[in-house]
Amino acid sequence: MPGRPRRRAAASGLALALALCGGAAAEPVPGSGRYGALTLAVNGGTVAGVFDESRGEAGPGGAPSFSCVFLLRGTLSGSRAAVETWYPGEAERISGTLAFTSEGAALTLAEDHGGCLMASGSMVGKPYMLLKTASEAGETSERWQAVGLVTARRAGLRPEPGPAPKRSPYLVENDPVAVLERRESWVRALYQGGKAPVAGWLPAADLALAGP
Repeated sequence: MPGRPRRRAAASGLALALALCGGAAAEPVPGSGRYGALTLAVNGGTVAGVFDESRGEAGPGGAPSFSCVFLLRGTLSGSRAAVETWYPGEAERISGTLAFTSEGAALTLAEDHGGCLMASGSMVGKPYMLLKTASEAGETSERWQAVGLVTARRAGLRPEPGPAPKRSPYLVENDPVAVLERRESWVRALYQGGKAPVAGWLPAADLALAGP
């Protein structure tokens, strides 16, 4: 009958429209957490991160053979952000793009940081894929205020601001942390690079922070 093809075409058009709407609704939502070697804190329209990846056996000083370490900061537009990256204490800034994906995030830089080619591989020209790490019990990454990198050679974690106990867990230079709370010149930090997450107070002077 002459009317049927038109009804089928209309139904096909509706299905296509619904599919397109569904695709738009499925756009990745930026969120705080661990994305492989990248620890991210998302607050409103800003994103801050610390990338830390090493390769090779530790040398005489305890440091691995090759390391790729830098901080990241940017402004979100949807699921993407134009970012700048840097190493603490260095003036050079390397620009790039961070895009959240259905499986994690992808980072592309204008040029590679020192050490990254040997530790992680190039992040230039092709997105460096970072898979989202499943949250551990008790982890509430939504409340992360910022992220940071330990700059002290050894930083003892305290149960409260003040002198560190004689026996307390400690972090070392270039360990990445998430900031849970700030109190004057102190930061309550969460470290997740060991066998189990550990949190405690550190002097803010022992950290290089990325974030608001």
